[in-house]
Amino acid sequence: MNGKSFVLGAMLSATLAVPAVAGCEVDISDYVGWQIIYSGTVTGYVDENGKKEDSFEGCEYGRILIVDYTKKVTCAEYNYSYAYHPDIVVLSNGSNLKACIDNEIYDVRR
Repeated sequence: MNGKSFVLGAMLSATLAVPAVAGCEVDISDYVGWQIIYSGTVTGYVDENGKKEDSFEGCEYGRILIVDYTKKVTCAEYNYSYAYHPDIVVLSNGSNLKACIDNEIYDVRR
């Protein structure tokens, strides 16, 4: 998406730490072959009912997460968390998307 693609499968360590790009540390053993397709900041969300916020309050099915004010991913699961403008790293294996936000992995879609 923005030219910040890296192949995770080439990494040999057990932890993905990308502090210069985003504050996301996860065990990458389940993500061999996945790529980082975008990194940025969650700048808000819009729920299915139209509620808009400029924070991050986790995922609800269908919630649109606004990334860097102009991009978006849609939550495909429920998981509560709260942060103001947390870092996000979006991973893809070609058919599925995951988002790492505040060191938690969320199922998302475009």
